[in-house]
Amino acid sequence: MAVPLEAGLLYDATPVSGEPERERRPVRDLPAAAVVARAQTGDFLAFEELVRRFRNDVFRLAHYFVHDREEAWDLSQEVFIKVHRSLGRFRGEANFKTWLLRITANQCKDYLKKRRLPTVAFDDRIRAERPSGHLGPRRALEAQEIGEAIQAALEKLPHKHRTAFVLREFEGLTYEEMAQVMQCSLGTVMSRLHHARKKMQRALIQMGAVEGKSDA
Repeated sequence: MAVPLEAGLLYDATPVSGEPERERRPVRDLPAAAVVARAQTGDFLAFEELVRRFRNDVFRLAHYFVHDREEAWDLSQEVFIKVHRSLGRFRGEANFKTWLLRITANQCKDYLKKRRLPTVAFDDRIRAERPSGHLGPRRALEAQEIGEAIQAALEKLPHKHRTAFVLREFEGLTYEEMAQVMQCSLGTVMSRLHHARKKMQRALIQMGAVEGKSDA
């Protein structure tokens, strides 16, 4: 789900003085850690590159929580503004993406607390991620119904369980990365993920989306 973030909305485009333009051009070829290091010196092009590389990760995670493209866009902008202001305090104890997703998850949690958002429909998400036409009308409808059921079940999870489920099943983070994002122990991560999976399974069975016996 490509979501361009206009750098001009986030920070001043004034070139870094004293560094020749030709030396700043290859930033796209640098590993993330090197790009972060350059961005920490005030290199605008380096920070712009971080936005380009990680904007979709931020948007996708925000969208899992708020289920609205415009609100996820706004949250993404706020996250990168916060990252820009906090970048000097990043010390590399975790990798940059993990640190960024932790900020995103916290931003979403604060946003939902302030707004106390009601459950909303996932129609725009379903349209954007509808299965390709080669499945055939019946298979496509079945896939869409399962997708709707999964999203409905996900909405019912407590925030801490939803975060664990999304980070593992959708973002593919390791348990160690999840612990860093969620700021808890590995044991807590595994416990939350276990409970999230059990609750998801129970909800899907009760909705008739999957077969099985509910223990509710």
